[in-house]
Amino acid sequence: MKLLKILKFIIAALVLLNAPAVVLMNTSATIGSLASYSTIILLAIYYVLVKKTEPNVWMIVLALSYFVISSLQYYGIPSEFVYNCIKYLIVVICGYELIKKMSATDMFYLFLIGTLSIGFEAVFLTSKWGRYSGFYINPNVAGFICIYAYALTYGIKNRGLKLIGQFVFTLMGLLTFSRTFIVIWVLLNLISLRISIKNIKMLGIGFLILSTLFFIDEIVGLNNPRFEQLKRIASNEKVSTREINEDSRADTWALYYDQVLDSPFIGNGWGTFSGVTGPLGAHNSFLMVVGEAGILPLLIMIAMFFVMFWQGYVYFKYAPNLIMQTIALSLVLLANHNFFNFYYFTFATMWIQYQLMVQKNNKLYNQQEITS
Repeated sequence: MKLLKILKFIIAALVLLNAPAVVLMNTSATIGSLASYSTIILLAIYYVLVKKTEPNVWMIVLALSYFVISSLQYYGIPSEFVYNCIKYLIVVICGYELIKKMSATDMFYLFLIGTLSIGFEAVFLTSKWGRYSGFYINPNVAGFICIYAYALTYGIKNRGLKLIGQFVFTLMGLLTFSRTFIVIWVLLNLISLRISIKNIKMLGIGFLILSTLFFIDEIVGLNNPRFEQLKRIASNEKVSTREINEDSRADTWALYYDQVLDSPFIGNGWGTFSGVTGPLGAHNSFLMVVGEAGILPLLIMIAMFFVMFWQGYVYFKYAPNLIMQTIALSLVLLANHNFFNFYYFTFATMWIQYQLMVQKNNKLYNQQEITS
């Protein structure tokens, strides 16, 4: 049992802290590949050792439909496709057994470590680009980790730990300068008012955290166009929206609409919308799925998230964090095309699904207790 616990945290850390990508970026392709292989092998070993329970049918059906249909028009290197397909199925099947054993507190501490790497980069490895991502390489992905972790705090019972997490995840999220993070953060705080009107204080704390951002800028110089715009707003200066609106996701999505219409039923083949076989990704996982594998996997994916939303709404009173995490995940996927490539997206999805199942089983158990 102790070995399984150690193995569980090693694997969870490798995935949720994006360790293989960090190793790849800072060493060589060979060592990076070794780290990636190690994660998959350890997952398989964990699955062999652990007691098997019910698999995640939603994710297995989605994965099989996506990979099988997207293979019909894939003309690249077969081994690359097969390798990615097998890896993902291992993550879904074996990873689901692991994620069942991860409590909200376990997830919290790993995300705390991961997000603090963003602050470390901002202070000690200041970039001329002015956006920070820590272990997550991409600032927009780092913003997702921060907002998902922020939503998770509403499932943390320890009040002190919860407040620390909300402060850290908000500040680190702001350092990514992700527009998606800011929009979702505001939305989640409005939703939190349904839990308690006292949560309105978080909007005030947000301004305090924003002040911390100004303090960091004074020390190290964040050098970010979006932050410069924010400073001008604070100083009542005239603001240009050109830089803020630059790199619009809607403009990127529009580049792919014609290709979707060209092959709506079987897609255009694996990698065509995710940047694997093309120069640019669609920056939208739902668009990527329909573009690469057609309408059937898209309908499965939409249905899966609909069920997650509905169940999250039903159990909001008992676990408000679950629908908040679902909102964070789904909105980020509207701006990111790596649902099948970045395994922390898969782990994040499966953790919500399992926790919703736990809530459902608890409700059924309580009903049986009342009627017996």
